[in-house]
Amino acid sequence: MNAIKVHRHTPRFSPQSDRVILRPFIPGDSDSITAVINRAMAMTEDHVTLALDEVRHEFNTRHIDVESILLAHFEMIESYIPPTALMTPTRRHFIGALFSGEYALESAALFNPSIVPHPDQSYTNAGDLRFIMSLRATGEGHISSIEFRSGIIAASGKIIMDPISRFVTAPERSVSVLHSTTPQTRAGYDDSNYTLRFSETLAMSERIIFPSSASESNGIEDARFVRFIDDDGVVTYYATYTAYNGRDIQPQLIETKDFHTFKMSTFTGNALQNKGMALFPRRINGKYAMLSRQDGENLYILFSNTPHEWHNPTLLMQPAAVWESIKIGNCGSPIETPEGWLVLTHGVGPMRKYCIGAALLDLNDPTQVLGRLKTPLLAPKGNEREGYVPNVVYSCGSLIHGKNLVLPYAMSDTASAIATVEIDVLLAAILKNFISEPR
Repeated sequence: MNAIKVHRHTPRFSPQSDRVILRPFIPGDSDSITAVINRAMAMTEDHVTLALDEVRHEFNTRHIDVESILLAHFEMIESYIPPTALMTPTRRHFIGALFSGEYALESAALFNPSIVPHPDQSYTNAGDLRFIMSLRATGEGHISSIEFRSGIIAASGKIIMDPISRFVTAPERSVSVLHSTTPQTRAGYDDSNYTLRFSETLAMSERIIFPSSASESNGIEDARFVRFIDDDGVVTYYATYTAYNGRDIQPQLIETKDFHTFKMSTFTGNALQNKGMALFPRRINGKYAMLSRQDGENLYILFSNTPHEWHNPTLLMQPAAVWESIKIGNCGSPIETPEGWLVLTHGVGPMRKYCIGAALLDLNDPTQVLGRLKTPLLAPKGNEREGYVPNVVYSCGSLIHGKNLVLPYAMSDTASAIATVEIDVLLAAILKNFISEPR
């Protein structure tokens, strides 16, 4: 569709139904909980021991630490246990098993990736870059969570992925300090602000951020990770994501320094109107900057003194070409180049086909668009068109390594892959194929 050569790499990231977590499975009414507990309490200790041994035999090899998970699930319903009941450790674990169930995190889809440099670049060869990729995993009931992969982009451009673990482990969770005192529904606000901690012994692919608040009950969607460098040189990895409770969406923020500890928090401000917020990788003229979709059709830009509060969006780009004539949005955080801020966009056109485009913004004044591709950079082709949502390519973030733009992308909301493009060729094409903004 254009003269820009896009190289599609061999690695494919497809759903694996054997990657499961053990999550609480607790009935919604107290009578059902009590009935299950009463049946368990009526069992003899020998019967409980045999039943728990069978659980251990079946599930110990499917999870890193079944025992602690079962005990944690027991503690969630412990208040229903009669205070006079004699509870042995065996019975506690067995009752925990009665209120547990496996969930196949990515049995339906593994898509909408973003990519950032790994915080630990030790033991890499000259010219290599170790990276972390986030992916949106979707399972039964279309519940989405965040998974991770890691690997190395070699100096030659070859992409080498780290082995994917069979195991997936949820982190410890604790309540976080609130960033704002803006009046809200206090219980819901507190519930959405929390901290997650993973053991440092876990491989990157063993870490899962699964919905754990009311606002996220139906999914944590489309994390856009960015390596943010503050004016003092301190590096923080941020990610914007969409919390979905089955009815409403809520943009939220992730902060981490090391991908072991994550702070999840809500935004405040009048600009929290839609999906697709993407933070710039540094301050501009002393302010944080964000791309956003406010009306489901156009792309906007916002500025703030804090990464947690956003107001007064400014229209940045509108649909211009046929392939983006329904709506446009961003495909992750802008990337700084000497020529300007490179913004990958997604456009929706006839037959609701999603393509990836590109634009360039002025470095000092990113409200100014320097150029846009007239034709898509990446469009779905061949088996990329087939999936849960056909005819879609989509990304939540890319990076530049050496002479190439490294672009992970999703294929029809089912699986993911990686493409590379020569960055100089891309930037020249953007500036050559300027599309003036319809105002």
